[in-house]
Amino acid sequence: MSQYENEFTNFPHKLITLHNFKNVDDTIASVINQINTLRSQGLYNQAARIIENNKDILPQYIIDAVTFRTLEEEIYNTQKYAKQTQQSVFFEDEEPDYCEEEDVWLGV
Repeated sequence: MSQYENEFTNFPHKLITLHNFKNVDDTIASVINQINTLRSQGLYNQAARIIENNKDILPQYIIDAVTFRTLEEEIYNTQKYAKQTQQSVFFEDEEPDYCEEEDVWLGV
């Protein structure tokens, strides 16, 4: 049995996390621009204060390190799961005799 990483995700034992990020719009653009400007000037503490003051809305727009780690771990676990499963897809008029359980047959 494969050993999966489970610090940030429980895939394949549970579904992959849906994050539902939003594109930056006029309601948040000024805050994000201010954060980016402060970071580019090396004023990380001031940028961190703005992030802390807007922590209720920013996670919808900005991906943090925990989110990246979660995505990375879910991709890694998905790769391990896929290699273990090795499902085949057949494109033929009739279902082949050699299909295994969990294989997919698509009639043409």
